[in-house]
Amino acid sequence: MVVVGFSNGVFGLYQMPDFVCFFMLSISREKITTAIFNQHGNWLSFGCAKLGQLLVWEWRLESYILKQQGHYFDVNCLAYSPDSQLLATGADDNKVKLCSLVTYDFLYTNVILRSGFCFVTFSEHTNAVTALQFLANNHCLLSASLDGTVRAWDLFRYRNFRTFTSPTSRQFVSLAVDQSGEVVCAGTLDSFEIFVWSMRPGRLLDILSGHEGPVHGVMFSPTNAVLASSSWDKTVRLWDVFEGTGAVEMFNHMHDVLTVAYRPDGRQLASSTLDGQIHFWDPIDGILMYTIEGRRDIAGGRLMTDRRSAATSSSGKCFTMLCYSADGSYILAGGCSKYICMYDVADQVLLRRFQITHNLSLDGVLDVLNSKNMTDAGPLDLIDDNDSDIEGVDQQTREKLGHVLPGSLLNCGRPVVRTKCLRIAPTGRNFAASTTEGVLIYSIDESFIFDPTDLDIDVTPEAINAALDEDQPSRALILSLRLNEDALIKKCIFSVNPVDIIKLIQSIPHRYLQRLVEALAELLESCPHLGFVLRWCQELCKTHGNYIQQNSRNLLPALKSLQMAITRTHQDLADMRSSNEYLLRYLCSTSAKKGTS
Repeated sequence: MVVVGFSNGVFGLYQMPDFVCFFMLSISREKITTAIFNQHGNWLSFGCAKLGQLLVWEWRLESYILKQQGHYFDVNCLAYSPDSQLLATGADDNKVKLCSLVTYDFLYTNVILRSGFCFVTFSEHTNAVTALQFLANNHCLLSASLDGTVRAWDLFRYRNFRTFTSPTSRQFVSLAVDQSGEVVCAGTLDSFEIFVWSMRPGRLLDILSGHEGPVHGVMFSPTNAVLASSSWDKTVRLWDVFEGTGAVEMFNHMHDVLTVAYRPDGRQLASSTLDGQIHFWDPIDGILMYTIEGRRDIAGGRLMTDRRSAATSSSGKCFTMLCYSADGSYILAGGCSKYICMYDVADQVLLRRFQITHNLSLDGVLDVLNSKNMTDAGPLDLIDDNDSDIEGVDQQTREKLGHVLPGSLLNCGRPVVRTKCLRIAPTGRNFAASTTEGVLIYSIDESFIFDPTDLDIDVTPEAINAALDEDQPSRALILSLRLNEDALIKKCIFSVNPVDIIKLIQSIPHRYLQRLVEALAELLESCPHLGFVLRWCQELCKTHGNYIQQNSRNLLPALKSLQMAITRTHQDLADMRSSNEYLLRYLCSTSAKKGTS
């Protein structure tokens, strides 16, 4: 057999060698760019580049195995859910998508899977989505758009249950929600105002005026109801939203302010300016603490139109997005560059640069351009020889032909590499970046790769199994932590007798505690032996409490994951108890009547 994909979205299966068509099906509105059989010949995979579609088809049963469609324009914004299990994305295609980041651990087959697939798409917006924000209860998602609306999405029924609008149409580019989830604020691009709504009734409470430029950043303090806003008018303003008395503090800058971010403890405020600097403010005392000069760090990559080298060019070297880590010890910064920079906040030093792509088809990746491609008329790549083919064609027709994005002018240049949004997961284990290449997720989770610690020739899976057979659970657990294989660690945990948990935990060296806490947090998510795992957690905190307190900064991501797993389990049990309360009362009353009779 041979599979053929056509430009109208239809594919056909043909019997060889006579090339007789025995099956045809339309699966897309655009041309099919990839089609391939799996190694067993029973599944077909199709790709449609223009719509970002991926399909897997079982041709014998004539049924879909997998259907996925990504954003087909640039992704503008990201948001992690409070439990780090969901990732929301908003893009220029007017859509909001929810992707699952849940880890499934099948204990019997030792299979670990991160889905990463989109499971719902919201299409009610009529213009580009610019900002996203989850509520703290994890049941609602808010999205702001250039269509002049802020929409609230129900994550149980997957519907738009509330829409916030302004008296006159405005373009919203930033979004923030207070800790209680009762107040919603959105900054505008055109009127330079901040609109404040009440979440439950959905009515407009106030309009904060004072900025003289687009309000591209708003964020509530994690500890109180103070709202910070950044604008191109070279100021960061603090607002007391509930008092409604206007700006209570204003931090002046020498250049346009592009974004603003609060540290998780609310004691520090970071702002990025057009000259490539990151300013750190004390929001309580209203003083500038220190400044990071980031122009040299973000420098790299040369546009085709640049007349200077990447090292000497001063254009575009600024951060448009800032994001603090879960413990506030470092900050991520990205912008119109191929790099994402990580800075240590306390020492103001560059820790690492992440290069988001090596794709040479994007502009701004190469540090040195080929001078042979430069002509008197400009770079060869920007000279369009096909202009005559579309002369006299109106804008709407050009959009349909795929030459331009909706609402934009004709541009034959290559897309420029950039980072539009950065978000760190609440657990601190990974962060996501929306870039020209798509959504990238960087993780420090080591349970999915072979990354041994303190390894020697005696640390092997065979040695671990031998220690378990010889009834030496303490030695087996330490060996598994040194080998750092997730399946073996969990196997050793379950092999311990409950009465021996205290004695075993006392023998674990401090350097392996973080890995053990991570394993316990994962077990709480999927393991049915709830009491057994909670006993491990309790004895671990009792035995190593002093060490955990002294090294809380390093252990915070693992401890936060454990705390969230325990909280979620507690909530599930509470819901179960509430649902069974009346049934238990009925059973108790029935048994009491029988006893009396």
